[in-house]
Amino acid sequence: MKITKQQKNSIPFQYAYDVLEGNIVVGKRVKQAVNRFFDWIEDALEDKFYLDHQKGMMVINFFEKFLTHTKGKTAGEPFLLSPFQQFTLYNLFGWMEYKPTGAIRRINVVYDKQAKKNGKTALMAGVNLFHLGFDFEEGAECYVGATKEEQAKLCFNQAAEFIKASSLLQKLGFRVLQKEIKFLPTNSFCKPLGGDSKTQDGINSSLSIIDEYHAHPTDAVKENLESSSASRKQPLIYHITTAGVNVAGVCKNFEDSMIAILDGIANDDHAFIMIHDLDEGDDWEDENNWVKANPNLGVTVTLDFLRKEFQKAKNQPSKAPNFKTKHLNMWVDAPEIWIPTEIWRKNNVNLSEEDYLKLFIKKAQKFGCFSGNDLSTRTDLSAHVLLTEPDEEGIRYLLPFIFCPKDTIDVRSKEDRVPYRYWADNGFLIATPGNRIDLKDFKHTLQINNKQFNIHTNEFDPWGADSLFAELEEDGVTNVSTFSQSIGIISYPTKQFEILIYAGLIKHNGHPIMEWALSGCVIIEDPNSNIKVHKGRSHSGIKRIDPIIAAIIALGGSLTPEEETKQSVYNNPNKEISFGIEN
Repeated sequence: MKITKQQKNSIPFQYAYDVLEGNIVVGKRVKQAVNRFFDWIEDALEDKFYLDHQKGMMVINFFEKFLTHTKGKTAGEPFLLSPFQQFTLYNLFGWMEYKPTGAIRRINVVYDKQAKKNGKTALMAGVNLFHLGFDFEEGAECYVGATKEEQAKLCFNQAAEFIKASSLLQKLGFRVLQKEIKFLPTNSFCKPLGGDSKTQDGINSSLSIIDEYHAHPTDAVKENLESSSASRKQPLIYHITTAGVNVAGVCKNFEDSMIAILDGIANDDHAFIMIHDLDEGDDWEDENNWVKANPNLGVTVTLDFLRKEFQKAKNQPSKAPNFKTKHLNMWVDAPEIWIPTEIWRKNNVNLSEEDYLKLFIKKAQKFGCFSGNDLSTRTDLSAHVLLTEPDEEGIRYLLPFIFCPKDTIDVRSKEDRVPYRYWADNGFLIATPGNRIDLKDFKHTLQINNKQFNIHTNEFDPWGADSLFAELEEDGVTNVSTFSQSIGIISYPTKQFEILIYAGLIKHNGHPIMEWALSGCVIIEDPNSNIKVHKGRSHSGIKRIDPIIAAIIALGGSLTPEEETKQSVYNNPNKEISFGIEN
């Protein structure tokens, strides 16, 4: 497809050229998006697509001609889209696809990730109004989908303010009602829709805006909107968000699938992706990198504002995750981080499952290993985690076996906001029959591992372990011991676990449940500086930290000198123990 002089001189194309030539500071993902744009142009005719410059510019002109700012120092001034916004909307509405029944819009999925205060709400409100009045969709239905209806109303209310401030929009037929915005000429409307909305029935969405996708616990709202648009000729679902703290949630999983497209691993010719991120390895404290996540820096967000927020994060570390997620678009773990995900991932050996198992068996048979065991019934996970003794280089290896009741998988996925069924289907999770953990399956796994992996001792959280102890002894498994969870006892192995992870001396193979569990771990401390892993109030009910506790128990067993008893000598606070690793 040939690029015309008119296109080359337009702001969307100038933005793209500036990105390619390095005139604008952007991250890797935006560079990939621009390269993909030019690849599309090159392959357009062969792929039966074309770029309609007039349609692409139409939405840009709509903002300038019909909308005025309604807040702050720019109130009353025309809404002039920034170059990155023009590039996004130009692609969205300009790309068309040849069909036997007539051309339709190429893009039906957008993933747009940008930091807070970069004009997301106003942009989506304008897109909403443009779709209602100028996308030529008879009976269009636009929905702003959010976790709560109040959140969805932010975009809805901004659209309403645009209409109230524009006599021209009112003359064209836009009307603001209590619970909806109408466009009378095409019998179209816009409504806010939250996960808590009284009804989500009778929907026939033509435009679905998934607002602050990172906050969505599940895809319930999104899936309802997606399925409702099946009869539409050119439906559009627009995800717009900052990063968040649920690294195993639906938004992060979806973002990973979008990155796979940008990386060329996957393909979707109907998805448009703009991820305004810092690059891997960028120093988040270097303000020269902040513009990568804040494309509207100097327009809707100032450097002075970001500096003040950054200083708050430096002065109060608990605020750092909020600054990283909201202002730098960085995914982080819990609001109070114990061991950050990036540290944990550095210890990933990245082997195939088969090769890692061979490596683990080799290490366990040569040096021995311990298992840590944390039992549950319904709500939490049960975990049987193996940890080898240190090899010649002082390195230990983890191998987790994690259990949950099969009948609770779907409920757990919704409540915990993570993909239990995917984990079970792919071998990361052992689903036992019924709605409670079947200890027969747990015991069977332990018995097999006890022989195969040269386990010195199977250490158990004492809670709920008595009956299983008796059954194991009946079956001839005698290398079992309890490991107290009192803070004075569990503190030392917890501290050592952290030290070994940071030192790169506990290796793993990227088990997703272990990473998710670690992301929910916070530390509580007593007056004697003893520490213990805890879910934290912000994660109560949606995080399961049992696999990490089991790993710490296994380490505690390893650090305990051998003694002829069914109780770990480490359970005796008066016993002097030399662990060989200094804090």
